[in-house]
Amino acid sequence: MPELPEVETVRAALARDVIGKKIKTVTVTNGKLVKRHKTAKDFRTLLEGHTIRTTGRLGKNLVLGLETGNHLVIHLGMSGQLLRSRSAKDAKPKHTHVVFVFTQGGELRYVDPRMFGELYVSEAPKEGEKVEISPYAKLAVGGDGLALRAKVPELALLGIDPVEDVVGWDRFAAVLRDRTTPLKALITDQSIVAGIGNIYADEILYTAGLRYDRPAGSLSTIEVRRLHRSIGEVLAEAIKHGGTTLADEQFVDPDGKKGGYQAFLNVYGREGESCHRCRGIIEKLTVRGRATYFCPNCQG
Repeated sequence: MPELPEVETVRAALARDVIGKKIKTVTVTNGKLVKRHKTAKDFRTLLEGHTIRTTGRLGKNLVLGLETGNHLVIHLGMSGQLLRSRSAKDAKPKHTHVVFVFTQGGELRYVDPRMFGELYVSEAPKEGEKVEISPYAKLAVGGDGLALRAKVPELALLGIDPVEDVVGWDRFAAVLRDRTTPLKALITDQSIVAGIGNIYADEILYTAGLRYDRPAGSLSTIEVRRLHRSIGEVLAEAIKHGGTTLADEQFVDPDGKKGGYQAFLNVYGREGESCHRCRGIIEKLTVRGRATYFCPNCQG
């Protein structure tokens, strides 16, 4: 599933192309993807004739702001892709389910073989309408996350976004305190920390030198600071390299380009290989139905 770095890679690519473009028509060939709306027509009506003004992201959600104050929210699910096309004459990839055609020319196509993604238009809150925001997100002392949550109520209860919310290590420590939840389960809980999934959780915990099953509340001050720093560093590096494209080649950016961070993975997908630090062997376990990769020597 695309995680924060992949969605941020898509957002950055679209920011260079779609801002200021007017949506001429929207075609939906499978209503399952827009199921929050009564009909696909309702979804189309909220978009057609309107101009994209902003490109944002919160957690694993891409958020395109319209001049109406509404927002188009796109969650790529497990296999979703957003692909640009300069012409409607270009062959559409198999499993193309939603197509946005722009007045200025070109198309943006949503492709999703497994159909676990979702698209919907979030209507701007009415004046005076209160939006309940995640208590974890409220720990932020800066960033654009809080403002975006207030505009998109459906995303208001997402936890801390490590890029869009500025949360210091001391405030992050308060989230971990007294919790018995295993670390990997905590940092992949979207209501606590938004945007981290299986790949980056394993990479972050390896970089921090912490086991996936350590109770969150058992960390020392030094360990909390290491974890906090590792979250920021790993995600920043992954974004710099355009995200991770695994062997299934499912993730590509809007131009069809693969990510490059897979060349820098320390543990994920490396079962049986040597640890880059200690030369021990990387192990793999299935925990809560998910593959977990770690170095038993380096992660205490």
